[in-house]
Amino acid sequence: MARYLVIRLSAIGDVAMLIQLLYSVARTNEQHDFVLLTQPFMTELLLDPPDNVEAMAIDVRREERGVLGLMRYARRLRLERFDAVLDLHDVLRTKFLRSYLHLFGIPTKHLKKPRQERRRLVQNSPDKDLTPLPPMWQLYRQVFIEAGLSVPESIPPIDIHPLLMQSFERLHPELLLHRGSKVRLGVAPFASTPAKTYSPELMKQAIRTLVEDGRFEILLLGGKGKEAETLSSWEQEFEGVHSIAGKLDFSEELILLSTLDAVVSMDSANMHLASLVGTRVLSVWCCTHPAAGFLGIGQRWEDCLQPEGLDRRPCSIFGDNKRCHSGDNFLCSRSMSPDALTQPLLELADGFTSN
Repeated sequence: MARYLVIRLSAIGDVAMLIQLLYSVARTNEQHDFVLLTQPFMTELLLDPPDNVEAMAIDVRREERGVLGLMRYARRLRLERFDAVLDLHDVLRTKFLRSYLHLFGIPTKHLKKPRQERRRLVQNSPDKDLTPLPPMWQLYRQVFIEAGLSVPESIPPIDIHPLLMQSFERLHPELLLHRGSKVRLGVAPFASTPAKTYSPELMKQAIRTLVEDGRFEILLLGGKGKEAETLSSWEQEFEGVHSIAGKLDFSEELILLSTLDAVVSMDSANMHLASLVGTRVLSVWCCTHPAAGFLGIGQRWEDCLQPEGLDRRPCSIFGDNKRCHSGDNFLCSRSMSPDALTQPLLELADGFTSN
């Protein structure tokens, strides 16, 4: 039996992808133990893990933020007696941790990022090569394989334990009233950057169309603060639209997502959270592109909604671009009509009501 330290510190979507893979790896290698090292708030994403998976928290925003704190934590990791380290982040902090442990004879493997291929994808050219890069989860998978572990070819979503579902039903019955009678749609209109966010005004037009159709219950997904305030105002504006922004913890949100018929999301964490529990996602891609490898596990290419006629997309891999290739910042965020969002959802409702 071996004990593996698996490191991924951010972002939420990447950790969600890794967890989906890690559960499958752990169940295929039951003789080994796996410890996921991530930030404290993301340990909640380990919903009903296999018996040989646990989480370990590192607070890189406070205690372990600086070099001294990181050194103290590295010493703590050495005392945990891991047999191998799998660095699935490959940033300065994780390189430091794995290098420190390697000094004491602990074998390490790390993620190989396709940096050159990413640069090709975002070059400012009207006839760029959009050959898809390997999905990120497959790059994670390769690290486990290099460590000598058995890894399944396909990665199923995680299952929600019946007891967890029953507890959620008792605590939040108001969120489950229309199961089976309406198309239950999650809408996550925000992303980590403005360049990855579809125009809020156009999104509201799409929501208005779905509300007027009458076959949808819409649950608005988002974070606390300004996002919650915005979505609360949308809730008041539209009948049959409910905001849950900032009201649930990660584990509760995962359970809720598992009950939805579909989710509309940006290229954001919500796409990966929904993928983690096997819910279909219609993903909206603005300055980024699914060819970069960040499409959710199990999601379909044909469910990727992208603006047409912008032949210099993508401008960015992560949405952190400072300058749009077209010269018009955020043009891609407002170049897709609301009909492009609503049409596949209305078709989904047609199939739902015919069953």
